[in-house]
This record gives sequence, C-alpha cells and structure tokens, in this order.
Amino acid sequence: MRRTPWHPSQQQRTGLTSAINIFNDRLTCDCHRHLVGNRLDIFLTSNTSIHLQSGRHRPGKDTPYTKPDGKGSLSSRIGSVAGSSSSSGQAPPRGGKGTPDVLRDNNPKRAQVQSQQHSKLNEVLRGDEIKEWLKSRVIAPGVLDMSNLPDDAWLKEKGILPPGHKDAPVNVGHVFWRLISSTLETPGNPITTLSLASNNFNTLHQLAKLPLCLPHIRALDLSNNPIAKSDELKHLQSAGEQKGKASTGAGSLKSLIELKLNGVRFREETLQRPDGADIYQHDVLRRFPGLLILDGVQLNRIVFPLERKPVVKRTEEERKPLAAVPFTFPFDVINTFKESDAVESTVMAFCEVFFTLFDNNRAELVDFYHPKATLSIAGNTLPSRSAQALEVSKTRSSRPAPISFEQWVSLPGRNFFRTCTTIEQRTNTLKSPMDRDALLTWWNKVPRTKHPLADPSKWSFDSWYFDDNNDRISAVIQGEFQELPSGTYRSFTRTFILGAPPAGSAAAAKGYPCIVLSDVMVVHSYLGTGSFDSKSSLVQPDIAIVPPNGGDEAAQKAALIQQVRARTGMNDAYSEMCLTQNDWDVERAVANFQEIRGSIPADAFV
Repeated sequence: MRRTPWHPSQQQRTGLTSAINIFNDRLTCDCHRHLVGNRLDIFLTSNTSIHLQSGRHRPGKDTPYTKPDGKGSLSSRIGSVAGSSSSSGQAPPRGGKGTPDVLRDNNPKRAQVQSQQHSKLNEVLRGDEIKEWLKSRVIAPGVLDMSNLPDDAWLKEKGILPPGHKDAPVNVGHVFWRLISSTLETPGNPITTLSLASNNFNTLHQLAKLPLCLPHIRALDLSNNPIAKSDELKHLQSAGEQKGKASTGAGSLKSLIELKLNGVRFREETLQRPDGADIYQHDVLRRFPGLLILDGVQLNRIVFPLERKPVVKRTEEERKPLAAVPFTFPFDVINTFKESDAVESTVMAFCEVFFTLFDNNRAELVDFYHPKATLSIAGNTLPSRSAQALEVSKTRSSRPAPISFEQWVSLPGRNFFRTCTTIEQRTNTLKSPMDRDALLTWWNKVPRTKHPLADPSKWSFDSWYFDDNNDRISAVIQGEFQELPSGTYRSFTRTFILGAPPAGSAAAAKGYPCIVLSDVMVVHSYLGTGSFDSKSSLVQPDIAIVPPNGGDEAAQKAALIQQVRARTGMNDAYSEMCLTQNDWDVERAVANFQEIRGSIPADAFV
C-alpha cells in the first residue's frame, strides 16, 4: 500500500522541534524512532509529557520564540526574561517555569546535603580533633595514608563525606589538602608519599588543588578507584603541562617518580585492548615524564643521572647563618677555553680572516665553506631576564637606540616558534654554498655588521677537537657587533665546525687555515661582555672555601645513622644499609625509604 505523505501543522512542527531537542540532550523518553526515506517519524507513548518550548530554560509560550525587535540596549535585552525585548525582570533560574520535567533536578536533597556538609566541615575545622585524626593516619615521617576514607570510623561518626563521595562539596578536597599541608608538613619534612586508594573517585576534580598544597609528593597511590578516563589525570598537572609546555609553573607534581593505578577502571579497560600496555604506559608517561615506577614496576627508561632530591625547607634561624656567608665562587670565569695551543692558534687565525671578510666582502666568504656545508641564522627577539641585562640597561643612553629585529627574523631566520611552521619553511632556512648565487642573495639580506676586531676583551672563544682523529674543530664564539647603518649593538653566539682545507681547493689556494663545515649563528639583544670579561670577578679573595672537617669518620657515620633511625623508625642495621645505598646522603636515604616503605620487612623496625 502506498503511504500518504504527511504534512504537519505549525503546532505539530513546534512540538517535533522540542521533542528532537530533548532527544539531542540525551533525555530519557519512552519512544521509538523509525527512519522512512528521508523523514523521521517519532512516535511517543501517551505517558510522555513534553512542554512546547523554544529554549531549555525559557518560560512556556503558546507561540515560538520571536527575535528581539532591537529596542533598548543590549544589556537590557540580556537582562530581560527569555531574551524578549518586551519583557522585564530577571531571567528565570535553571529548572524554573517552562523547563521540561526531564530537565529538572530530580534530586532536590543534594543541595541540602551539601549545605549540611559545609556546616559540619566548618564545625570540625574550628577544633583540633580533625588534626589529631590526620596525625593518626601518618605511617612514617612524610608518608600519609588517606586510603579507604568511605569506611573511616571517625568520618562516619562526624557525618563527613570524603572527597570521593558523589554528594561531597566540590571544595572538600581542597580543604583536606590545605589542612594536611598546614598540620603535617614541617620545613624539614614535607609530605612525599600519599595513598588515596579505594576512595571511590570517579573523577579527579577534587585533586585539582593537590599539587598546589602538596607539591613535594614523590609517590602517589590512586589504586582501586573507578576513574573512567585517563584524561582525569590532567587535574594533577599544571596549566602549562596540560598544553604540553616544558615550563610547568605552579601546580605541578615536579617531584613525582612513582604512580600506582592498579585496579583503576580506565587502566583495566585499556590493558584489555590490543597493544593496550603500550598505549596505557604512553598515555601516563606523556603526562608525567619524570616517572620511574608505574604500578609498582620499575620502568626501563633512558634517563639522565640527575637525582630528584626533595626540596629542603629551612627555618628562619637556619637561613640566617647561611645568608651571613659572603657569596663567592672557587674559581673565576675566564673568556677562553682551549683544548690545546694548536686548536687555539687555528681558531684565532680563522677568526681574523673570516670576520674581516664577513664585515667587508661576503662574496669572498663562499670559498671558506665546504660545498656541502650548512649555514643558518636565528634571531632571538626575547629580552633577557639575566642580571647582566639589568647592568647593561644602566648604560643604554651611551649607545645608539636599538632598532627592530625585523631584518633578522624575515631572512627567513631559523626560529621555528616564530617564522617556521612547515617542513618547507624549515628546509629553506638552511643555506648551502652549492648554490653560490642563492647564498649571496641571502647574505645580501643579512644586515651589514662591524665587529670589534681590535679589542680581544669583546670576544669569548671555546674551542676543542670535534673527534678523536683531531680532523675537525668545534669553535663556539660569543661577542658583539654593530648593525649598520643604524649602529645598533647586538650580541651573538656563533658555532662553527671547522676542517682542514682539501688540497687543490680555492680555500687552500688562498691560504685559509681551515674551511667551514657548519655555521650556526644566533643574534640577540645586546648583553655586553660582563658574563665573561675579567672586570667583574666572582671570587672573593679574602674568603676561602674550606672543605668540611674530616674528623672521626666512624663518629660521623654513627650520627647519620641515628638521624635516619629517628626519621624512619628503622633499626641501626637497616638505617646503615639505607645510607650506604644512598651514598650516605640523609635526605636521599629518607626519600628512598618513603618510596619503598611498603616493601621493607617488619624486622627492620625491631
């Protein structure tokens, strides 16, 4: 039988629009959808009530929403009811008149429960009982067990919902972390190990302030929590880390080296997928690249041999004697490093010819480069924040006014964050003498320079053999020049890889001491020569750095053993073992103890 086309009325179309909006909002309705051709027929049972309304929170109307007529100001229209220009008064609250039943808050007791929780928290925070409760959960110095809070007897007695409860106030986690920091942490003993296992965390928004309040955590246990997505781990990262920046800033667990997620929902689901173990580990490590132990398993990672020592907070009394000692260095800074006299003489001869030609006749420089050499220039436009920059700023009036870096960054310069966004652009920043005309054209765009060739105090040279065969030399040259014709002063760093000129080459015929295999130049704002000249010594001649008194080595070790014993509770034998494995560094030994606390046998504490 041929079906008769359906032409709905205006009121029916309005009703269908509201119904589809409800479906798009994932509302629960007893309905069935049938797709016939390109038309969607929706059959609703008689027990489903739908309000004819044009917006989620607008009052019910007999007619669809009408566009404002433009009368009145924008702020008055925004403040009017339902966006209508002819209405007055404030917009109805969420869940007000005209809101469908399925959109209303079906759990009105939740607001009441949260209000009661705020009152109970405020009440216990006025006393010391909650502080004593926190102290009872300290296993060892710096080690805090906050696991299984839903079954905690004291919280149940006081009627306080833990951070993982669905009806807990949104800021209860922040309250807990701040209270832990103010109550349990001391300048010499921060919280470094924290267990939050079995706390019914579906999300980790309650942990958003944890890195701010307890930034020295090295080991964190989140096991057996029904966390649905790995994206929840972002709450433990700083804003910069969430954007993939290396500069973490405040709110970051910089010291975290161990994380336990055993029994967490997203972990178990990921591990069941093909290659799930690799996916899971990659997802966690990209958020916490400093991890060494994941889920109790030592990670096979390539790491630099840098110790992550916990930050030591000192009291005002401890800082005073340290501040009274004048600041000094054991050796002065020198402006030249040379592996040998032969290396130095070669580099000096090269610079004398090379920089003279660079200032006066760049066309002659082409013969200085190997045919397959690479050249690049990058303009660092960021102002320096160093102490030297502050000193240089005091004499700015004695130099020509600085001008823009525009000529340097438009070469194009090899500054990937400023001018290069594609592979083609990055490739174009590397120049080669193989195309002589293209190189000369590029060099003509580089601003003309004038180096202080007659003043050796304006230069810093570091040179050494690049390989074991002594065939190539690495030379790092720092100095300054004037950009012509403006006379603006710039500082620069230039790194050369130099080799012997091949027999029969143009460089050999001209008597050049070497040829350039690689030339990397970085130009930045003028910083002077204070960082490497001999005018500002960092050594105080009347102060000697005295090594610690050797004394009785056995007595010193015995004192260290007693320190570790007092802070860990272990006996002398295990305290000595812990110190031996950590090069007799008390802070490292205590931090290592806290990380492996759960695996230490009971006889260590007898």
